[in-house]
Amino acid sequence: MTKTSHSTALLATAVAGVVAMTGCAAGGDEDVLVYASYGGAFQDAQASAWQEGFTKETGTTFENASPSDMAQIRAMVDAGRTTWDAVDTNAYFPNQFCGKYFEEIDLSGIDTSQFEEGSVSDCAVPAERFALLLVYNSETYADNPPTSLADFLDTDAFPGKRATTREVSTGLLESILVADGVDPDDLYPLDVDRAFAALDTIRDDTTFAENNGALQQLVSDEQADMALIVSARALTVARDGVPIEPVWGQTITTFNSLAIPKGSPNLERAQEFIAYATQPEQSAKFAELSGTSPANREAQPDYDDLAEKFNAFAGDERTETTQLDATWWSKNVSDVQNRFTTWLAG
Repeated sequence: MTKTSHSTALLATAVAGVVAMTGCAAGGDEDVLVYASYGGAFQDAQASAWQEGFTKETGTTFENASPSDMAQIRAMVDAGRTTWDAVDTNAYFPNQFCGKYFEEIDLSGIDTSQFEEGSVSDCAVPAERFALLLVYNSETYADNPPTSLADFLDTDAFPGKRATTREVSTGLLESILVADGVDPDDLYPLDVDRAFAALDTIRDDTTFAENNGALQQLVSDEQADMALIVSARALTVARDGVPIEPVWGQTITTFNSLAIPKGSPNLERAQEFIAYATQPEQSAKFAELSGTSPANREAQPDYDDLAEKFNAFAGDERTETTQLDATWWSKNVSDVQNRFTTWLAG
């Protein structure tokens, strides 16, 4: 378990350039990399923070595709027609399919000590971090605000509608277990039975949104009094003037990774790009633009006050964070997600 910290200052407000969302193949041209991520302002920020500088240094330009999708990677690799050179993906897919659907990365040019222990793998380097953050509507709970994860399960002391997503592998089960009294140091292997038993107690009071976008909308529309939501999404809601407050304490964090699909036409250049994008300066710039936290512990983003309020990173005294165990999830994600889907339908 690691403590996390904040940096203060001005949030960068402009994202340079417009990213062309295209799935065109690069055709093995080392002067063009095809990069897949999650689209929108998030991918625009990556273009500004990572791609523009890499183009200036190497002359390599980018074609951008979205969304980053494991099914698409499987299809390309299985067909022997990989067209993506680098992708932003979750923490566990590259572990789960290292060597099969993802290339091993040459880490000799990357200072792996700058990243959290266990976050760098043979096939991936962490790109950005975020918390699954408990937030509450400060008008609903004006006289008795929640102060810990345990309050998410306490519908007697804190009545109201809860919300989270149907994605269990970004910290939901970990958050529920900590709320139920499990010591963060004892989370893994996850007690899945206990997690579902705890979820049963709030099932009738909770909306499980289809995705992060739908969850963000629920919180923005004030249809949820309390939510477990990705920190960058919470920041966006707060910037729109919705009266939400974060609850820091024992918070679960996870990360996304940069990886190279198996059979990339430009393996060497893609590795150079990942080494460049994950350096402290580039990590800090992306954190500022996207509202995420940097995966590189040496990065020092300049956040404005609101971004700082909804972010946590190394050294922060407000909270103790527990990083999601990507190795455990790479082995168990399919079984647990299937169980959750069945639970929701039951």
